[in-house]
Amino acid sequence: MSQSLVVPTLSQIHVYPVKSIAALMQSQAWVEKQGLAFDRRFMVASDDGAMITARKYPQMVKITAALTMTGLVLQYPDKADLVLQYTDFEMADAAATVWSDNFSAYTTTITANQWFSEILTHSVQLLFCGQQSQRVRPKIGHNVSFADGYPLLIISEASLVALNERSSEQHTMAQFRTNLVVSNTEAFAEDSWKRIRIGEVEFEAVKPCARCILTTVDPLTGEFSPLKEPLKTMATFRADAMGEVFFGQNLVALNEGMIRAGDAIEVLETKPQEIYADNIETKLQLTCVEREDIAADFTTFWFESHQQLPLPPYLPGQHLPLQLEINGEFISRRYTLSSSPSRPGRYAISVKRIDDGRVSNWLHRYFQVGDVLVTEKPGGDFHLGIHTDKLLLLSAGSGITPMLSMLRYLSDHDNVRDVVFYHQCSTEADIPSLQELHQLEDMHPSLDLRIVLSQPRRDWQGESGRLSISHLAMISDLEQRQVFVCGPEAFMVAAKKLLLKMGVSPARYHQEAFGPLRGQLAPKQSLKLTINGHIFNGDNQKTLLEQAETAGIGLNYSCRAGFCGVCKVTLTSGQVEQPDVPALLPQERQQGKVLACCCVPKTDITITQS
Repeated sequence: MSQSLVVPTLSQIHVYPVKSIAALMQSQAWVEKQGLAFDRRFMVASDDGAMITARKYPQMVKITAALTMTGLVLQYPDKADLVLQYTDFEMADAAATVWSDNFSAYTTTITANQWFSEILTHSVQLLFCGQQSQRVRPKIGHNVSFADGYPLLIISEASLVALNERSSEQHTMAQFRTNLVVSNTEAFAEDSWKRIRIGEVEFEAVKPCARCILTTVDPLTGEFSPLKEPLKTMATFRADAMGEVFFGQNLVALNEGMIRAGDAIEVLETKPQEIYADNIETKLQLTCVEREDIAADFTTFWFESHQQLPLPPYLPGQHLPLQLEINGEFISRRYTLSSSPSRPGRYAISVKRIDDGRVSNWLHRYFQVGDVLVTEKPGGDFHLGIHTDKLLLLSAGSGITPMLSMLRYLSDHDNVRDVVFYHQCSTEADIPSLQELHQLEDMHPSLDLRIVLSQPRRDWQGESGRLSISHLAMISDLEQRQVFVCGPEAFMVAAKKLLLKMGVSPARYHQEAFGPLRGQLAPKQSLKLTINGHIFNGDNQKTLLEQAETAGIGLNYSCRAGFCGVCKVTLTSGQVEQPDVPALLPQERQQGKVLACCCVPKTDITITQS
């Protein structure tokens, strides 16, 4: 084996001229104690100097920069370029805050402030740290730029490969906003480095880098991953006992000098690697053993274990996370299982083809018996649970899939006791599994099957129209029923509004939703929010953390994704919508704990910091 294959090598150098914007790749860089030259020397801040980042405004990652002899040029899609000249800067002293560090920076130009304000739709300013930052961090003994905490970050390419082998999505180094990328190492070799030399510079590894919601922002679209990847996967094998997730190592430079892409990395001193519990679960490989057309453009795919191993158990109504490779791109989707856990050995998903649905069209057109796909074990909070009688299973369109699972489960256990199965679709051709539903109706006198068509033929004998009060009024004992609802968003919004209006308790209302539907289930409502005695006006649309920040109230946070628990607070009165996230344990929920980063107020609330 040649020497070049075993010597760790600096493969890429990234600088971020403005904190939270896209990286600028360089072939070489001058290293200062405060960080790489030009790295995070500018920061977008609120009018009072508090840092503003892509954690809250993910569109910032689409801003790109080019360095010039006299300044820099910033670009953003469909917007005129911002040309910054150092000689034009006002250079007035301005208060700046990065996390808990308060220091003095400098103003730039009114034009720059306006340019960033238009992108963020919020009044902001662009600050400059100066040739030498005035932010001195006692932990490292010298000044630092606008970087979060430490001047530099290093990650190996092998570490990213190891992550991608576990994740349901494929990630790029751009998501981790590292300065130095290393090749020719084993995965997470950087965890064992204490001191290294690259080119003319010696570096010390200070601590592992704690990761946040920013890693879930797509660098191309500026949007958060709906599956919270890669944080979700990293939490299974790169998390400490407190739930904080780590990826990469923070560095400080012990001297100044030049580094170049291609430089060998000399490991001068090692340290024990951090040990993280590996809780990752083996991915399932499923083979399609049958395709069953259950309605127009609606197909059930039946699966068995590709490895001939027992399939993990699930509850009726839960979903199956799938990973598909379509034209070389890995795509993740979650489909509710329409099969019943009472019939072990097989999983089934029922997929309705949607005109602009990339995955549904691909499955219908290309996925055949004998093909294999990769999944994680079934999961989800929407399931039948202990409820077996006085049920209303209310669905529309493809939302029938969890209801089929629930009904099949109840039937297999001879437990269909006073169940109303209400399904809305367009025409008779769109009714899924009609023959089976009629068979179940004949088998169980306590099953009330209601098929409602929005576009019926003249000779249709059943109910018609959209879901309305008149439809629901025909259901006996409506207020006493446990109600399960699944369907298109508009249908679910209308259903909840009508059911609550007709006296169904919110405690009896269960809705399928992948992730919190923040503010989508109710009209916007003004609320009074109280945090540590500070009272301010809020609403039922945004997270508690977002609203506190807008009101100028500081709450602790780190990941902004429900993984670390730093933003945990106590709800002393009122109600919030709190999604199921790793950092909040069941017993903590019972104690009134919520996470400010992802809970949404539903009523007036009072909060105290834990």
